[in-house]
Amino acid sequence: MKIQDLAESSGYSLAGSFTRDLTTSKVWLMQELARIAPRVGTVYSLGSWFGNLSLYMHLLPLLKHGRIINVERDPDMLRQSRRMLDHVGARDVDHMLQDANDLDYRQLDRDGVVITTSLTDMPGRDWFRNIPAGTRVVMQARDHDPGRQFHSTQDILDRFPLAKVDYQGELDLQDPETRYKRFMVIGRK
Repeated sequence: MKIQDLAESSGYSLAGSFTRDLTTSKVWLMQELARIAPRVGTVYSLGSWFGNLSLYMHLLPLLKHGRIINVERDPDMLRQSRRMLDHVGARDVDHMLQDANDLDYRQLDRDGVVITTSLTDMPGRDWFRNIPAGTRVVMQARDHDPGRQFHSTQDILDRFPLAKVDYQGELDLQDPETRYKRFMVIGRK
């Protein structure tokens, strides 16, 4: 999938990554994950885009965490992420230019977590298959996305089954063009 083929109503740009709906969904993720696991180890943020989740985790420390690894295929987005995070003094973030489907999660520790905030942008399933059993996983998707549609948290669980589900919920949001639902599942693979 080429970057220009992606359709996201918030806009596939740095400014688009900071729309209210996308910020709200990341804060929701941090709040729910902190309720379940107030302290986590290494965080893999797959398809990290401009590194917004790691930026929010630094600026709004709801969740105690170890190192964050932003995994992204686009080198320009990764460079922008690095600049933003360096600017705010986030020294606990590493940047990995990698396709998430090729990860072996060797940096993952016992209390680590793997997060993807946009399942519709995650081609294939190897990224999920390669996650070690027992690892905490957080997955978000939205309805009204072209291509791979998710209509509920059950759709996420049907495609990416977890051994234990700690949380599943949905949030009504509005991007600059469309009302939509964002779904989130947190659990152990």
